[in-house]
Amino acid sequence: MADSWQQKIEAYCEKYDIPILFLAETLYEPKVIPMIRGKAFEYSVINILDKVLPSNEWRVSKSTPTEELAYHDTDIRIFHKRTGKVLRVECKLAKKEGHRFYKDGHSEIRVKCMRSRTLGDAKVRELAPKLGIQEQVLKVHNDQYLPADFDIIITSIGNAFYRTDHATGLYEWKPTKIEKQFLEKLGAPSEACIKDFAYNRVYVARTVDLAAKPNTGVICSRRKCNNKSGCGFIPNYPIIRFDAITNKPTNGWIPIEESASFFKTFVTSP
Repeated sequence: MADSWQQKIEAYCEKYDIPILFLAETLYEPKVIPMIRGKAFEYSVINILDKVLPSNEWRVSKSTPTEELAYHDTDIRIFHKRTGKVLRVECKLAKKEGHRFYKDGHSEIRVKCMRSRTLGDAKVRELAPKLGIQEQVLKVHNDQYLPADFDIIITSIGNAFYRTDHATGLYEWKPTKIEKQFLEKLGAPSEACIKDFAYNRVYVARTVDLAAKPNTGVICSRRKCNNKSGCGFIPNYPIIRFDAITNKPTNGWIPIEESASFFKTFVTSP
């Protein structure tokens, strides 16, 4: 019989010498919360993909430490059973306070998408020839991803409506009036359910559509980049742009509940 979640927590605290009576206080530390929320989102994505993708065609799994070494440290692997194709998925939450409303009526959500570890000089020297990139260029973009690092980014927009309480230092759910109106326009059923609704608004995109390239219209925001419209790197904060009238994404992002055909293009296109 599998251990209950309570037993797993007790075993974890015992293994790592964590006083279980202070586990909640430990998890509430401002430096810990973002990491916990980011990792937890990966499991939320697995649950959603298991519902969206037909199980007779796809298998969704968390990447193991061994697999991560070979798959650029990606979060989730999606295996297409008929072709054997493996899709590498990176899970990224929206940027805290990452919603912007513009005068023309459209909204944008910024997605936090950067390496957790900046590439040092030694790693730059090692990777640059493998990637076919000049060392100086890679050094400028040393915390940015390339489309080759993974195939798909999946994000929840919920984090965009959190703010830091300056008195406690904790993340708090505090959408503004305009942000609530944006979520209502997306379909939030009621004030009481708006937080869960926002967290469950999950979108997917191809990495190739998010990189700074002439065919994407994405502009690199890195100040020292000498090729802002064609460097090929994914900005630290890719944008989901929502149409002013329909409130649907207009730049390559797709609601995850509508993504079954999106995933199929990876195994049917030449």
